[in-house]
Amino acid sequence: MASPIQEGTWAATPFISKYVDILREKIHITPDRDFRTAKFTIEYHINAGRSGEQIPLLFYASEFKESFKVWVDGVEINLSTVPEAYTELEGTPFSDFGYFFETKGWSDTKQVHIENFPSGGFYVSIDDLKFFETDLAEGNHLIKVEYVAEQWVDRSWWVKEYSFRYALSPAKYWKSFGELEITLDASGTNRNFVANIGQPTKGDLASTAVWTFSALPTEVLIISHIPEMNAKASMLLAISPTGLAAIFAVILMLFHFLAMWLFRKTNSEKRFSWVMIIGCLAIPFAALVAYIFSFGIIDDAIGPDAGNYHGYTFMVIVYYPILLAVYWLFMWLVDRQMAKRFR
Repeated sequence: MASPIQEGTWAATPFISKYVDILREKIHITPDRDFRTAKFTIEYHINAGRSGEQIPLLFYASEFKESFKVWVDGVEINLSTVPEAYTELEGTPFSDFGYFFETKGWSDTKQVHIENFPSGGFYVSIDDLKFFETDLAEGNHLIKVEYVAEQWVDRSWWVKEYSFRYALSPAKYWKSFGELEITLDASGTNRNFVANIGQPTKGDLASTAVWTFSALPTEVLIISHIPEMNAKASMLLAISPTGLAAIFAVILMLFHFLAMWLFRKTNSEKRFSWVMIIGCLAIPFAALVAYIFSFGIIDDAIGPDAGNYHGYTFMVIVYYPILLAVYWLFMWLVDRQMAKRFR
């Protein structure tokens, strides 16, 4: 069965050279009006422990909507893919990052672990990272990153959950952790948000919220939105597919009982009731079919935000023989009592 998770942009706090300290990280997130994309602007205030041509940061990002841009002290820098020679680490500028890479897999590829809530994480190869080389003077510098992220969609429940995610976990590899500031600017949208990093330090989620931390608050930053259901959908969901199927089955049983009563009223001497037999064959099957279709009825009531992910609901048909036997026995006893009464 396909995964209920439709992955969006996956990006992470960068891996840093052993000669660099992150003094401050500022993450600014601005979702669009419909919460389909979000602009991420991230600033890294760093201190270079040495001067010269070097690689201060390694970046990982995938499935972003628009180009991943980087500026160093206000000058835009072109990112590069990792040359094959650099994957050996030793004797290359990547040796400055070797303290957190590990060898994993049959090809002995250098990889590093990134958390990926809720699946537990995955390994990123050096080949998947992007980098730039620049001539940094010893001292403080500002590196800014900007990109537009695509939303994640989780269809596990009745209503889709939309979210934007950003892995903070690579900060565990930093030799020092400075101040982290996260800003969510929701002024351009009227959606309700939930953040997995607690209550804002200032502001609120309805407009602009700001969080400040001196330690890593979570492995993965998640800003999520779950649309509210209308009254009809809420009522149907409260009844549940089982309840809807049961109501339908009870209505059919009442009609079946009435039809059996009318038949026996004029055919009390007959050994078998064809009305009873046909009803016993049809009604348990109809109840199971009603259960299957009730999921679609609720999804239609929810609308375009319905998850539409319910597994193999048609498998309930395997219970047909059991329901048939129970219902047949019950109605056979009822039919016998009717026949005795009308004789």
